Amino acid sequence: MTALAFSFTKIIVKDLAAAEHFYTQLFGLEVVGYINLGEGEALMNEVILKTAGAQPPAPNFILVSYPNRNCPATGEATTGFVVDDLDATLAVATAAGATIELGATDVPEHGLRAAYILDPQCHRVELLQMLNA
Repeated sequence: MTALAFSFTKIIVKDLAAAEHFYTQLFGLEVVGYINLGEGEALMNEVILKTAGAQPPAPNFILVSYPNRNCPATGEATTGFVVDDLDATLAVATAAGATIELGATDVPEHGLRAAYILDPQCHRVELLQMLNA
C-alpha cells in the first residue's frame, strides 16, 4: 500500500474562531469549509484552511476544537509555513498576538532564514524564507 498524497494536518485549539482569525490574517489562508460532527464528548468543530489559490490535492491545514473536552497541552507538533518576507511576517505575527520563540536566523547552508513563533494559543509555528528565491 502506498499513500497517494499528503492530505492535511490538524491542530487542536481551544478557541476556534480566534485561531481561524490568526491563521487567515497572518498567512492569507482561505477557508475551504466547516465541519461540525458528533455529540457529547465526541462533539468536534473544524475549520478547513488552504493556502491562497491552492487546488486539490494540495494539503489542507485544519483547526479542530472539542468544546466538551479539555484541550490537550500544546507543543504536540510544529507547523511550518514558507513566507516571502520573514521580517514582515514576524511583525504581523507579534501584532496579532504571537510570541517570538526564536527570531529570524540565517541558515545559509540550507539557503534559508528561519524563525519560530508561538501562536496566541501556544502552538509552535516555524517560518521559513528561502534565500535567493
